[in-house]
Amino acid sequence: MIAFLIYILKSSFCLALLYGFYRLLFASTTRFSLNRWILTGGMLTCLLLPFISLELEHESLVQSPFMLMEEWQEEWEQPVGGISAAGTTEVSQEETGHCGWPVFLVVAYLSGCAFVLLQWMVGYIRLFRWINRQEYKEWNGWRWVLYDIPVRPFSWRRYIVMNRREYEEDSPVCLHEEMHCRYGHCYDNLLMQLVLVFHWWNPLVWKLKHELSGVHEYQADEGVLNQGIDVKAYQLLLVRKAVGSRLYSMACGFTHSSLKKRISMMSKRRNSKWVRLRVLLAVPLAAGVVYTFARPEVRETVADYGAALKVKAQGKEIPELTMEGVEQQKVSDNLMADYISSEKAYILELYCNQRNQFLFGPENRTMEKIFVDDETMMDEAKKQLKDSFVKLYSEQKEKMFPIVVRIVADRNAKMGAITAAKQKLIQAYEVARRELSETYPRELVDECLIPRFYYASPKAFADVPAGISDKGIPLPGYEIRFIVDNVEVGELKDFSLDELSSKIKQLCEENQSENFSVSLKIPSDASEGVVYDIKQILRKGYMLRLNLVQGLQN
Repeated sequence: MIAFLIYILKSSFCLALLYGFYRLLFASTTRFSLNRWILTGGMLTCLLLPFISLELEHESLVQSPFMLMEEWQEEWEQPVGGISAAGTTEVSQEETGHCGWPVFLVVAYLSGCAFVLLQWMVGYIRLFRWINRQEYKEWNGWRWVLYDIPVRPFSWRRYIVMNRREYEEDSPVCLHEEMHCRYGHCYDNLLMQLVLVFHWWNPLVWKLKHELSGVHEYQADEGVLNQGIDVKAYQLLLVRKAVGSRLYSMACGFTHSSLKKRISMMSKRRNSKWVRLRVLLAVPLAAGVVYTFARPEVRETVADYGAALKVKAQGKEIPELTMEGVEQQKVSDNLMADYISSEKAYILELYCNQRNQFLFGPENRTMEKIFVDDETMMDEAKKQLKDSFVKLYSEQKEKMFPIVVRIVADRNAKMGAITAAKQKLIQAYEVARRELSETYPRELVDECLIPRFYYASPKAFADVPAGISDKGIPLPGYEIRFIVDNVEVGELKDFSLDELSSKIKQLCEENQSENFSVSLKIPSDASEGVVYDIKQILRKGYMLRLNLVQGLQN
């Protein structure tokens, strides 16, 4: 639901820009057909723009509010509270207050949507009652519903409701309502009502509705005058018809818009066709909106694993980890290890098989029944973290170890599944820390349960392990950029491992700066095995870079 509210805020931001764009450049023009399509087409564009995904290398200032909203989404989607022994949900008073305002916001928003929708439905019921309570007659391709009582004329699709005497006198009112039907204005009103159901809280969207209704009247008036009706006589008719009861907002009526503005538009000189070129200004405006909604580039880089081909860490040794219950393993093969600041850690292993299923602990890897999927990952991870903390606390209260998750994946596992699991792990750390703090010393809980995890080398548990047998075969969908002192100096797309090795060697010899990094983008269906093989080339590049710089210094 929070994601939907963020979409509503983004689309509402676009609709507000559309209103300003229209008022500034087109509201006073007499190209009514153009104005109509700017409003209706602009609304549809505003509803679609938030779905356009764009990645940028750096986050700009204008993107910060929307990035903050997405951070709120991640925060409020995290489960709160715990599960008691009886299976009921336990939520603390602090947590209840913490999530109170988003719940209130959602309830208030949905209540407004329901009210506007109900009002809209009631209006349509009244409209259809006016159409169906009287028999219609076919004339000139339209269905005329005629009343002997005074009624303000209005139209909907092929139906025109009006007074019988005006119809028999062949009043210009008949021609006006025909124009509404001919132009299909009712469909614009339907789109506008749908937008208002979800954007009822935005006053500028109601302004857009008023502008669209006005354009409908101007366009219908123009159509009447083009049939040879005298301008002065028609304007006098408008004045006489300016008195009456309120019409339904979803229908097209004879006096919906401001009378003074309609008369002014009839007398105004028609704008030249060159006014259409103003539409081109919408292109940079839309591009700016897409840029505003863009996210900073999510990189699968060597920097994420602690080194990023930077020479600043040269001469430093990474200490070994003492693992409880797991064989000791040197972390020189895992560049994420320098994220773990402690020399000792309690290692909690998370394994991912080739079907992208997960389990904690290596001892039961063949037992299918203990595998967890994406939906149960957070709960299982929280349980494992809490159990590990309780075990550590019972054995040694004075010196607690950080609880670190070691991720081991089958070479056929997908990187997307690993990334999703990592997000669940971060949530599990937060929830476990909050729940344990109610019982155990907060300082110890915070020390042990700061999110820490690293990647071990993927294993070939599958019968046909993923990998790159031929280093000369291109890898479609992969892209890598080389950056020196924050300036891009090279790029490879759909590269092979041989091309990557040659490019790294060339750049390392040509650029002696210490600030040398790479950015690797991978396809969504990339496997752990292929990505690992690429990173192995990058690690060799790091060692090559290190040796070249040391040679120059010596």
